[in-house]
Amino acid sequence: MEELYKNLECSIGHLETLHNTFVAEKNFSDSEKLDYWIYRENLEKFSSIVSELEIPGQLYAQKGRQMILADILEYIFLGRGYYSIKTLEHKQKFTKSILYFVNLLMCYESMTKSSNIRKNFLTQLKLKIPQIGDEELFEDLINFHGSVGLKKGDSDADDVMNDYFDTLLPKTAGGLWHELLVYIFLLRNDIGYIVPLLLNQRLLGKNDYLVPPDFLIISHDKRIYGVEVGRKKEIQSGSFSLKTAIPTASIDTENSRSSDRCPICKRWIPFCDFVINNYSNFDFKIEKNESRCLEKCTIFRNKEDIKKGVCPYTKYSRKKANTLDYTHHKYADGLHYHYQCVLNNVDANIKEKIIAADDTIALKTHYPYYSGLDDLIKEK
Repeated sequence: MEELYKNLECSIGHLETLHNTFVAEKNFSDSEKLDYWIYRENLEKFSSIVSELEIPGQLYAQKGRQMILADILEYIFLGRGYYSIKTLEHKQKFTKSILYFVNLLMCYESMTKSSNIRKNFLTQLKLKIPQIGDEELFEDLINFHGSVGLKKGDSDADDVMNDYFDTLLPKTAGGLWHELLVYIFLLRNDIGYIVPLLLNQRLLGKNDYLVPPDFLIISHDKRIYGVEVGRKKEIQSGSFSLKTAIPTASIDTENSRSSDRCPICKRWIPFCDFVINNYSNFDFKIEKNESRCLEKCTIFRNKEDIKKGVCPYTKYSRKKANTLDYTHHKYADGLHYHYQCVLNNVDANIKEKIIAADDTIALKTHYPYYSGLDDLIKEK
């Protein structure tokens, strides 16, 4: 990540140097003064219009900051990064990089629970961007010791504090990573050519504009489809379809197993190397979205290690069964937990029974999968 951000800083620094050269009169000889005055005159007029349009606030501001941060990351991957993709092998490596990056995004959200990490982040952020310390809720948040940014009932903060926390991370609670995962989901399923519109959420005409879906797909049989990530945008998608005659489908992210937040620790459960390696191998055929760790895992050769909870990525999901005593605990409710969290929060007797049970059903992980395009995938 450091190299990505450093190179982005270099691009900005390059443009700043270009501007600073032309804005300084000392850099021009007497015969070149006209170049200087033309630049200054146009700069003043340009700056005035840009200020009226409030364009600077689209690059960094408290309002909508989470969207701005997400756009910059999507620019790295989908605005420039894909130029490095020239072969099938590159596409596979690109897919793998997205999966690992999604794991990083999940790690960032540990700040919802950890006031220690949150305070360290905010302290460093204020040093880097001093004006952020002047924001109304900054000091309140840096000194807040409860959970924040979680859904209602799980957060210790009020709605105002939760909303402010959201502005400090790029599209929290999966907003950004679902968009990136849907991109590689479309790529892997080979249903056509993918046109990402995540950075072009308003298509301008002379008299009006269109709000497009997140992606366009040009299918192999020359049809065009729109793909919207997430539900609750039916009116927006319907308007686009009516104006363009391009059918649009919504991808279901709410019921996707691509991301589960553990109900115990409230942290997201990232993708394991087994899933990442297989999903980024386009020759690997995924039979089911769910993969049972004790049966399929090739990372932990010793299955006893899996049963003992050595792997931090293993999920636990089980419903109580009267005839199975190792399911007689409060976490056998069908939800998806960190397996480690379950073992650490049951009593010693139950823990021993869970480990000894060799429960192939309960210990699992998942490949990225999104419903909503099933018919298109079948048609390919």
